[in-house]
Amino acid sequence: MNLKKMTSYFNLTAVPFTKEIPTEKLLRLPSMNRPIQQLSVLAELKGIGLLTGKSGTGKSGILRSFSASLNPGLYRVFYLCHSSVSLIEFYISLCSEMGLIAPARKASMFKVIKERIITLNETDHIHPILIIDEAHMLNNDILKELRLLTNFHIDSVNALSILLCGPGESQGQIRSFHP
Repeated sequence: MNLKKMTSYFNLTAVPFTKEIPTEKLLRLPSMNRPIQQLSVLAELKGIGLLTGKSGTGKSGILRSFSASLNPGLYRVFYLCHSSVSLIEFYISLCSEMGLIAPARKASMFKVIKERIITLNETDHIHPILIIDEAHMLNNDILKELRLLTNFHIDSVNALSILLCGPGESQGQIRSFHP
């Protein structure tokens, strides 16, 4: 049976259970509401947070729903999922995700990323949120650099929010490190 016959047979308008389901058509389970609300508070506080959950428990659905719920005039989400990379590869990926051309040196990449974050905040009045999926695979050098990427104006401005996502003991557990 081909795809067209299958959908016709079951009187479906589209193939169910695919990754391509538009976010607004995702089934919003009651268990998703609390984590999405907590992520919204994290965005408002402009903090650093952690979303954990076992594989298959809905983290991606929560991230998609949360990202879609944000006002694009106030927030910009940058999503990285390839976390088992070197520090230089991380910076290159982040530059690419932010629409920047990655300079050849780490210090230069750090500088253009920080400048982009400040421009988004101070000129465009948009708060960037960096979501890093599979964060349990990040190496210590990247984790140290993430802390430095959040340091603006002698650590007096929260210009970048970071959400680390990965496996954990319970579904949809949110932890906020600092506002």
